[in-house]
Amino acid sequence: MIDISKQTVKVDCPECNRSISVTLKQVANEALIKCNCGQEIQLKDSNGTNKKAIKDVNKSFKDLERTLKNFGK
Repeated sequence: MIDISKQTVKVDCPECNRSISVTLKQVANEALIKCNCGQEIQLKDSNGTNKKAIKDVNKSFKDLERTLKNFGK
């Protein structure tokens, strides 16, 4: 099954503008990440929208998988 929370997005370091890959799960968990330049970046999930989207998309994938399995019966 696909787990959308493992997908990555890019955020830019506010100090050096380097692009950093983070997972959607890290965003949902509001993780503290560190750039190679040493700058710490606190990720924010405004109003829990990322966490809810991960849950909704993963549920949709699970429902689709179940539907496809039952389609051949």
